[in-house]
Amino acid sequence: MDGVSRTHPPRPRSVPATPDAPDPAPDNHAAAGRNPGDGLDRLRVLLASAMGTVLVSYGILLPAAALVVLTAGTGMSVDGVFATAIPLWLAAHQIPLTVVGAPLSVLPLLPTLVLVLVVAAGARWSVRRLGGRLRTDAGAVLAAQAGAHAAVAVLASALLPAAAPVSVAPWAAMVGAGVVATLAAGLGLLRQCGVPTEWRSRLPRWAPPALHGAAAGLLALLAAGAAVLAVGMVLRAGEVEATFATLAPGFGSTLGVFVLATAYLPNAVVAGASWLLGPGVSVGAAAASPFTVAAGPRMPFPLLAALPDTPPPAWVLGVLLVPLAVGAVVGAACRRALADVPDVRLRLRATAAAAVLVAVGMVVAALLAGGRLAAGQFDPVRLRPELLLPAVLLWVGGPALLVATFQRSVPGAVALVEEPEFEEIEDADAEVDAEADADADADADAEVDAEADAEADADAEAEADADAEVDAEADAEVDAEADETDERDSDERDSDVDDAAEPDESGPDDPARTVTAARGRREDREGVPDDADPNDDAGTVIDIDAPGPDVGAGEQRDGDAAARKPQTVAELVAQREADGDADW
Repeated sequence: MDGVSRTHPPRPRSVPATPDAPDPAPDNHAAAGRNPGDGLDRLRVLLASAMGTVLVSYGILLPAAALVVLTAGTGMSVDGVFATAIPLWLAAHQIPLTVVGAPLSVLPLLPTLVLVLVVAAGARWSVRRLGGRLRTDAGAVLAAQAGAHAAVAVLASALLPAAAPVSVAPWAAMVGAGVVATLAAGLGLLRQCGVPTEWRSRLPRWAPPALHGAAAGLLALLAAGAAVLAVGMVLRAGEVEATFATLAPGFGSTLGVFVLATAYLPNAVVAGASWLLGPGVSVGAAAASPFTVAAGPRMPFPLLAALPDTPPPAWVLGVLLVPLAVGAVVGAACRRALADVPDVRLRLRATAAAAVLVAVGMVVAALLAGGRLAAGQFDPVRLRPELLLPAVLLWVGGPALLVATFQRSVPGAVALVEEPEFEEIEDADAEVDAEADADADADADAEVDAEADAEADADAEAEADADAEVDAEADAEVDAEADETDERDSDERDSDVDDAAEPDESGPDDPARTVTAARGRREDREGVPDDADPNDDAGTVIDIDAPGPDVGAGEQRDGDAAARKPQTVAELVAQREADGDADW
């Protein structure tokens, strides 16, 4: 049966689809059996990604929850560890908590950063499994991640017992978890798929350089804030050690305080950047900045021990050079991104947008790093975002614009003048004059070329006419000579015939004498006797004064004589006699 079963026909091979080539059109039965499977596979990937990020982020916080339970001294239990990890997971989504009736919104940023990385990785995995198409898969991935985290957050807030010391508002849990998950998933999608070309083409020319400059400025400010924090903790190492001794006399409690301080480390870095920019940090009534220090109760926490408690010396104002350097970095980044653009206004527009983005980013970071702290004497913790925005625009935006104004890589840069209208008018007039001159030169060249062509054509026509006239005259002369030769030959033939036909007066008709006379007359005309040897030069008389023989005419006459045939009986008799035919 050729190796093929009659009851089980061979299955067609499936050709995997590629982004460039669509799937081959299947038959109705195959499509009906595969479409539900494709939909189930897609749903399975989305659910696995969304719930996987929830479980992974929750599992990362379990060791911290176990450490909290261990240092609390209430006994270690699995149920206690899992229950303690729920508020930590909610805090990682920046959801405000209520601890024993007091608000707590100063939440650590390090767990939030870890959560963002986990969700971004899950979004990248899911969109890669679905085909890596941002247009068709981005919405499903974002909805799955945001929906899963929001649903679990609402469920977790509802499952917290009423007697628990921590409580969360369900609406706050839903909004906070959904927003954080959406932003994190969006970062993962952009990382995996990139920005579509049509979206990038719609952006203005200065937008990508502005984003690069803003990213460079934010990183530089955060790095400077981390350096300020490190220097402050080194200079006040005694106060930091005393704080550890006060809060955690034992090893377990010391480890717990260290973990908590590590979780709040990004908050302290943002506070250091705020101190560098001038607004400073305030914890309750206490505040510190490069310009002044406000007295007040100090919270015993290792990171807050780095804040100065005495008026700063005058040289501290030199730290304001750091934001100026950050502004130079922003301006240089924008200028480097637009190195091939000579327009100064475009660079200034990109630099101004970058400075605004840096200011907005710092304000958002300050809002996330601060917040309410249990409505006590240390409440609230503020980084003064209302002062941070103008400070960034002043200390960072000003130097950035100054650096971006000068462009050394493009010699023909358009300078920024006070009256650009007049310069544009002059440039337009110069361009019009240049175009008019170019058109005039082109017209003159065209006229010269046309005249030269006309003269060349006229000369060619004149030469052609002259050649035609010369040829016509030559042809006429040749024809006249030919006609004259023909007439002369005809006359000679007629005269020969007449002579041959006339009887001799001296006596009766003697054929031999008649032939001899005809031959003599022909010899007289031609100048060569019939019996003369052509190679014998003795009988040849050369006339020096006579013109040279016409070779062409002689050849023509020879040909005519050779081709001539006898026309009368007398000529026939003479020819026979001349040929030596005695019998004739």
